[in-house]
Amino acid sequence: MKLKNLTDKKMWKNRNLWAAILLILFVCFYKPPIVEAIGKVFGSTFFAAINFQSFQSNLKTPRAGEYVLPSAVKEMLVFLRAHQLESYEISEQMKNKKNITIHQRIVESAWPIRIDPKSKYKLIFINESDDYSNCTVKERGKEAALVFCR
Repeated sequence: MKLKNLTDKKMWKNRNLWAAILLILFVCFYKPPIVEAIGKVFGSTFFAAINFQSFQSNLKTPRAGEYVLPSAVKEMLVFLRAHQLESYEISEQMKNKKNITIHQRIVESAWPIRIDPKSKYKLIFINESDDYSNCTVKERGKEAALVFCR
């Protein structure tokens, strides 16, 4: 690109050029979380490329990475797997926005076992036991329990 092109007045009247310049300035000075997220994606991709064997072994290892799950979710997974369930339901307290992390983690980590509102097996928190007194407790942990409701 020649220096003469930079001084061309027609080029600076282009709206797309101004939009691109403003977007670049915004990202550089504001630094929204998206920039950090993109940086982490590139960093993890770079790490996976350098340590490909470690990355590949984690892909082939069943239940790899479950150590990062909250302890209540780990308990629930043990219950679901021990009883070899095909579906389950979660309590209203787990569906609450306050417990959205627990809800999401159990759904994603229990796959292919699915949530089914018609399921008679229900995962509950221990402090909800009184609400499910008419159900049979199948498994009980420190934070969660699996109950069977007819």
